[in-house]
Amino acid sequence: MELWKMSQKVSELSDVIPYYFFSLVSSCLSLSTVMVMFSEGSWGVLGIIVFSFYIVIPYLLFAVPVQVLFNKHPKKFSLLYFFLSIFFSLLAVFIYSSVLNFDFSMEVLTTKNYYAISLSAALFFWFWDSVFLQKKRSAS
Repeated sequence: MELWKMSQKVSELSDVIPYYFFSLVSSCLSLSTVMVMFSEGSWGVLGIIVFSFYIVIPYLLFAVPVQVLFNKHPKKFSLLYFFLSIFFSLLAVFIYSSVLNFDFSMEVLTTKNYYAISLSAALFFWFWDSVFLQKKRSAS
């Protein structure tokens, strides 16, 4: 690859990185806020901060790579992207809860919380991804 082409790709990537960051932070804070609101304890702002640190890991491992793929063909508020986000969210929450609880049984699939967290995570990430990243690129 020629040096100027590689430089152009790096420049394009560096222009988009802040939007990935805004999308990730907004998704973590949104999901954390909902989790704190529906939790039985009175966590408050501290709970939002603590939950955000736990939530950022699966978002980074599962959602950001999917987000990069979606950004190759940007479509704001695409239902296909939403359904794919739900699929990967279900997978991520299953793996993450299994690893955290050291329990790789399928029992987690029978709980309402599993589906509520998975769907909420997918919805927030899809929404913020559409707001910050899924923009039509100009033909250059």
